[in-house]
Amino acid sequence: MSETLVSRESRPRSELRPSGTSFAGLVGVEVRRLWWRRLTKAVVVAVVLFTGATIYNAYNASSPERLAQQLDEYRTMQEQLPRMVEDCRKQQAMERDRSGDPTIDFGCDQQGQAPTLEQMGLSLPVADSMTAEIAKVSALLFAFLALLLAASFVGAEFSTGSMGTWLTFQPRRVRVATSKLAAAALGGAVLAVLGLVLTNLGARMIAVVNRPGAGLQLPDPPAIGEPLAVLGLRVVALTLGAGLVGAALGLLLRHTAAIIGVVLGFAVVIEGIVVQAFFEGRLQQWSVLKNMEAFVEKGTTYFAETCTDSGCDYASHTITYTHGWVYLLSLVLVIVAAGVVSFRQRDVT
Repeated sequence: MSETLVSRESRPRSELRPSGTSFAGLVGVEVRRLWWRRLTKAVVVAVVLFTGATIYNAYNASSPERLAQQLDEYRTMQEQLPRMVEDCRKQQAMERDRSGDPTIDFGCDQQGQAPTLEQMGLSLPVADSMTAEIAKVSALLFAFLALLLAASFVGAEFSTGSMGTWLTFQPRRVRVATSKLAAAALGGAVLAVLGLVLTNLGARMIAVVNRPGAGLQLPDPPAIGEPLAVLGLRVVALTLGAGLVGAALGLLLRHTAAIIGVVLGFAVVIEGIVVQAFFEGRLQQWSVLKNMEAFVEKGTTYFAETCTDSGCDYASHTITYTHGWVYLLSLVLVIVAAGVVSFRQRDVT
């Protein structure tokens, strides 16, 4: 026979070494493990219940009966404005006569300017506007739930000892850590998408059911200013980042209770006390919550003391959209890097 038989042992060593599970396969395994946790089911139920509650509140607030009552109250206020302005001017004249100061001003002219229907929150129930308003409120809750779920997902593996067992099958720690981070990010994104889809469906149902008659003559709500999908992408990105932070904190702190304690302590002590009380409010530009608000709403404001040559006074300051996303992205990258480095260097039992 002219053909040469090549035995398995004579092949190059690189061909004999098992290739193992691909990274995509590892992420798939982690996603399945994440889904089958009881806390995941509880978080999904929480998202559904919270979204249902917000839809129910929006339904009650935009019912034709409620809008008609508010419109009647608005018209009554307009009818009473001339009398209120007249009473204000009488009191102003009396105070000027009593004090002898003709410069006293009670702001009667400003009181005579009636607010518009839009300023009173009276407008037609439009689906996109309701979806945008509810999504901005829900974004922080979605982010917190994603962080809690991801932190519990990773922290529980250290508490039960399954992380050490898993590393015997997949000893490359950076690969294991990144697969868990990717699964946590996907889980957070799915939570946000679920909440946004339910919100949009509920808002469209409300817009059909609560469509008022032409007799109310309500104005359209203010325009959103951007496609609804763009706002949804920001909410999804925020929740995805929260999932990454939760998983990274799990790699760093290795215990769910410790992670919850750190997060709650940071929210109460740093966000609630230090940021608000120190430096006359100027630390608010570095507040995580304020920057999250700036990212979702494309800019936000805060009040802080500003001093000039004439004195000090509280004034409004702006946190831009760019400041918000750059700050949040930098924070996520730092926490994720710290979690991966800690997991790679420290022993796992």
